[in-house]
Amino acid sequence: MTADIALEGDRTLAATLAAASAEIRHLDQSENARLIASRAQARAPKRTGRLARSVRASDLGGGEAAVQSDLIYAPVIHYGWAAHNIAPQPFLTSAVADSTRVVEANSLRDVRSILGHVRGA
Repeated sequence: MTADIALEGDRTLAATLAAASAEIRHLDQSENARLIASRAQARAPKRTGRLARSVRASDLGGGEAAVQSDLIYAPVIHYGWAAHNIAPQPFLTSAVADSTRVVEANSLRDVRSILGHVRGA
């Protein structure tokens, strides 16, 4: 006795899963980077305000984003410098920690939206 099984929609499923996979790999993180940058600006020490104003979110493309400052002393303020008696003030680290739940929620929302377009068997 033999049985024939026909699977309908397998090509559609494979194609839409492949497309979803590519979208998820390149998920835009700009919104999350802007959130973290905003929180880092609020937490940055404000002797002159220059450091806070220098914190920026950048879209690096390919689903990657960064939060950074172009000021040469930003890492020294953030991490400290014991040899010069400068205590760490980890404003960026605390901004990332305080943003984790929102970043996770944003990412989950985006992944669910992408997976909502998967069709097939």
